[in-house]
Amino acid sequence: MGHNSTLTVPDDLFKELEERARARGISVDGEAAELLARALDRDKRESQLMSEIRKEREELARRGVFLTDEIIQQAKNWGRK
Repeated sequence: MGHNSTLTVPDDLFKELEERARARGISVDGEAAELLARALDRDKRESQLMSEIRKEREELARRGVFLTDEIIQQAKNWGRK
């Protein structure tokens, strides 16, 4: 499996992990590992998405199209009407 290590967390957080683990019928370590894996995966996906957005904005700028925060906000508001 993975490394055998110790992670210290505040008591209230441990109790919450313990309750979640008990409800799912798994160990506290298993619950913590799953939660961490999901959080890290989500962060990785968000980072990749932001990188793609930056590349798209740079490509648009090379074409002479500049998307300012104001323009983006206007487009969002227009789409909500």
